[in-house]
Amino acid sequence: MSLLVLGVVLLAGLHLIAAVPSQKQRLRQAVGAAAYGPVFGGASVAALAIIVLGWRMAPFVPVYDPPSWGWIANFALTLVAFICLGIFLFRGRLRQTLRFPMGIAAIFWATGHLFANGDLASLILFGGILVYAAAHIAIGMANGVRPTPEVRQGHDLLSILAGIALYGVMAQIHGAVIGVPVFSITP
Repeated sequence: MSLLVLGVVLLAGLHLIAAVPSQKQRLRQAVGAAAYGPVFGGASVAALAIIVLGWRMAPFVPVYDPPSWGWIANFALTLVAFICLGIFLFRGRLRQTLRFPMGIAAIFWATGHLFANGDLASLILFGGILVYAAAHIAIGMANGVRPTPEVRQGHDLLSILAGIALYGVMAQIHGAVIGVPVFSITP
């Protein structure tokens, strides 16, 4: 469990630094403007790898019984999360409207998974990401963070289509990457 906790704390810490413009600028100067993106991305991928390893190694410790409809709520909330992820990736009007589409995506994703899972590892992972995402949005709002003002025509539709496509891809690879299949079909 400690590896999972470490991964969640690392991922949250890295991204909370980026939520504060002065801290992000300080880190960018320390690492170098050209190296900041690759270093930040590499550290984020490493934190995600630690989370996946920690998740897969964690024993199943039941904490609560998820509701019988939890898996349906998870499908719906995760779809909304992936659409928000698509909105984050493109420069449409929707990105300006939501302001923090990635944080909103993380909240929907984590909430959906908490409806579907009731074990300790799920509580650590999804509860931790939920708290982090809410803090990220609050810190970003307090610091006046806004998406780039550039809006491109057609990107709203592209963002929704990309989100739905990414949702479909993740549904296919979830079992291989995470170790838990989205659908369990038995003969």
